[in-house]
Amino acid sequence: MMTKSNSGVPLQVVLRFDALTCAVMGVLLVGASGWIAGLTALPSELLFWAGLALFPVAVFMGVFAFAGQVPVWASSLVVAGNLLWVLASLLLPLTGLFAPNVLGWAFLLAQAVVVLCFTWLEWKAARPQPVIAQPLA
Repeated sequence: MMTKSNSGVPLQVVLRFDALTCAVMGVLLVGASGWIAGLTALPSELLFWAGLALFPVAVFMGVFAFAGQVPVWASSLVVAGNLLWVLASLLLPLTGLFAPNVLGWAFLLAQAVVVLCFTWLEWKAARPQPVIAQPLA
């Protein structure tokens, strides 16, 4: 049984797509970190390790994407992790730890927007549905 949601899209479906994008992005960042770094002026080591970190995240999401019901703690952890990813994507360059070029900023902003969209969908889908009172007959 899939978890019912407020968004109309079952949480498990959103988690499947999020897990897939994590795995694909992980492969891209690990396999092409040097090339992406050359285009974006982002540190290749950061790209590589961020990509590597996405693999266990994808597995975690994938496990719950095929579960009968997603525990609240698991959906909360996914939402919190995604929010941290978005914040790190924006705050690390803003604090001066590295200086991406225009393409680097576009890359960071695009992936942050995608992750933020997944976060919103997961949060919305994980919220319990309100109980509608039935009139007494």
